[in-house]
Amino acid sequence: MKKNVIVGTIVLLFLMIVSSYTIFYRSQQPILQAEKEATAIAETNANIQKVQDFYWYNGSETYFTLAGIDDNNEELYVIIKKDGGETTILNTAEVITESEAKSITQADKNPERILEARLGIEDEEPVWEVTYKNANDTIGYYLISAISGKWLKDIENI
Repeated sequence: MKKNVIVGTIVLLFLMIVSSYTIFYRSQQPILQAEKEATAIAETNANIQKVQDFYWYNGSETYFTLAGIDDNNEELYVIIKKDGGETTILNTAEVITESEAKSITQADKNPERILEARLGIEDEEPVWEVTYKNANDTIGYYLISAISGKWLKDIENI
């Protein structure tokens, strides 16, 4: 009897682990597929040779952005509109970087913690959307112009 309980528990744990892995794997597929497709577009339109980072921006429209290095060894951001594949290429020397956007948010909002930053386009302007957590456990979004570093929009206490 005791042996059956132990075997049953082991089988149950094994099934839980396999199920958890399957759920996690399937939940990552849309992100991996989007990154794969965006990489192909960036290789074609901007000659990206090495991808350094991938961002998925959901503003008024959805954009996929790749940070990478092209065949001239220049660092670029390639912003690709989800619907239609419209591509915007930005040289990183001409825009603020992710770390600069996070620093601006830290200085302006003084959040408890910066969670992440995503690069996209809002009203035809490249923007950094920085997500942060406040001391009262609420989430905020801070939109910064990627060109000027100026504040555009703030959504707080979500």
